[in-house]
Amino acid sequence: MPESTEGTRSTGGLARRVVTIVWAVVGGIQFVIWLLMSLISMSFKAPFWLWTIVGGGIVLAVWWYLDPARRAREGSE
Repeated sequence: MPESTEGTRSTGGLARRVVTIVWAVVGGIQFVIWLLMSLISMSFKAPFWLWTIVGGGIVLAVWWYLDPARRAREGSE
C-alpha cells in the first residue's frame, strides 16, 4: 500500500517552522538577558547570544535550502 508523500512534506515543513520559531524565541530571550546584563552592570559584556543565532541560523538555512518540496518547485519552473 503506497503512502502519500504529501503528508510527509507537510510534517517536515511544520517541523522546520516550529524549530525556526523556537530558535528565534531563544535567541531573542538571550539577547534581552544580555542587554539587561550590560545595562545593569553599565559595562559591555561579550554577546554570548551570537553563538546561538549564528550557529542555529546556519543549520536552519541549510535545512530550509535542502527542503525537497522547494527543490521540486525550482526544478519544475
